[in-house]
Amino acid sequence: MTENKKMTLKEMTVGRALVGFFAPILLLIILIALGADVTIGALGALFLMLIFCYYMGYKWDVIDSAMAEGVRQIATATMIMLLVGCLVAVWMASGTIPSLLYYGMKIITPNLFLPICLILPAFMAVCTGTSWGSISTIGVVLCGMAEGLGIPVPLAAGAVISGAFFGDKMSPLSDTTLLASSSCEVPLFTHIRSMWYTTVPATVICLVIYTVLGLNASGNIDSSAVNEISNGLTANFNISPVHIIPVLIVLVLSVMQVPAFLTFGIGIGTGIIWSMIFQGRGFMEDLDYVLNGFSIDSGVEAVDTLVNRGGFSSMLSLVGILLVLGMLSGLFSETNVLNVLVNRLSQKLNTPRTILFGVWISSLIICLIGGQYPAIAIPAVAFKDVCDDMDINRAVLSRTLEDVGTMVAAIVPWSAWVIGYGVVLGGISVMDFIPFTFLPMLCPIIGLINNSVGIGLYHSKDEVRYRPLWRRK
Repeated sequence: MTENKKMTLKEMTVGRALVGFFAPILLLIILIALGADVTIGALGALFLMLIFCYYMGYKWDVIDSAMAEGVRQIATATMIMLLVGCLVAVWMASGTIPSLLYYGMKIITPNLFLPICLILPAFMAVCTGTSWGSISTIGVVLCGMAEGLGIPVPLAAGAVISGAFFGDKMSPLSDTTLLASSSCEVPLFTHIRSMWYTTVPATVICLVIYTVLGLNASGNIDSSAVNEISNGLTANFNISPVHIIPVLIVLVLSVMQVPAFLTFGIGIGTGIIWSMIFQGRGFMEDLDYVLNGFSIDSGVEAVDTLVNRGGFSSMLSLVGILLVLGMLSGLFSETNVLNVLVNRLSQKLNTPRTILFGVWISSLIICLIGGQYPAIAIPAVAFKDVCDDMDINRAVLSRTLEDVGTMVAAIVPWSAWVIGYGVVLGGISVMDFIPFTFLPMLCPIIGLINNSVGIGLYHSKDEVRYRPLWRRK
């Protein structure tokens, strides 16, 4: 920035960069561990980073501009989060989600419910390229069904998020997939082929785990409770297959790559029209649901728990967290602490395996506070020339960045997005569903193992193609 020329800044040494990066993160973790709200933890981290900026010599005008830029970068994401809250409310009011809940509980076999919670969101996310869209639509339905079937909702939420992030990682339409391939200058489908080395074994393991857990959970299902919920839904909503049309409209628009803002807006408008036509609700009544969330007294407590949710106001606390973290991210970017640390790390590594470990750990650290995009983009810039010098195919670099940067973002407990998943899926605490979100845990672990033993470790000029272990000579 031009303002920097008027300031006398201290040199950003590695030691100072370590303090500037880890001190706010440690304070955030400590405050949360002591029981403070995530918003308080984030504010504490931001305050500590402000002190660091003053120590380094930054003027307030520069600090203010950096925080504003950080907020600007997450403005679209913030609006989408608010729209998702509105969408859930009107889809409840229109009978869309209640109809899906009703038919789902009638059709889906309880023994296979958890694997389905992985497969359906994965399919939708691959088609649309968005994990958030998958979680906030089909994920809401599946978690509602889990509650109706007596299956632990955190368990279902973990499977839903795992499936959604499968699509976020593997879809050629996904923003993170495109970012990783473009940042590393790797052809898109070469990058996707490379990721099969970690995604396939991780997904197979997940399916086995969820199948076993599902068999155990399904043994506790109370059929009378399921019937009570089904009867409660039919008594309070006009249940019909026609109510699935709003979901199909959103799915088609997403596949067509219509901007998310417009897609969710059309979904909300369609839901309001459906609510007025098929449920007999008034326009102003629906607008109240959009703002405050859907709410009825059905006479069946389990039904009320399932359907009374959503609304613009339900997302406001998450927006607060997102804004604070956006300001913190802007200060990290302005002070350049991440680039200093990553560049220094890349200079200290001198073998293919240690370089890839450096990529892995850099992406992990950045993801914990900076989110998906910085966790992919910053190590890509720092390590791609180093990979060329060590004859490592850049598809291995891009794969490692997605194994960590994309996937770990799903299980960072102080992330506003992760907290948002819990809110949308039924008001679940992040620490309840994260232990069951297996795919984002397994991908980085398998990636680290593969890089260590040389599985999928291609040289620069090698053709990248996926070959399962049993097909290798």
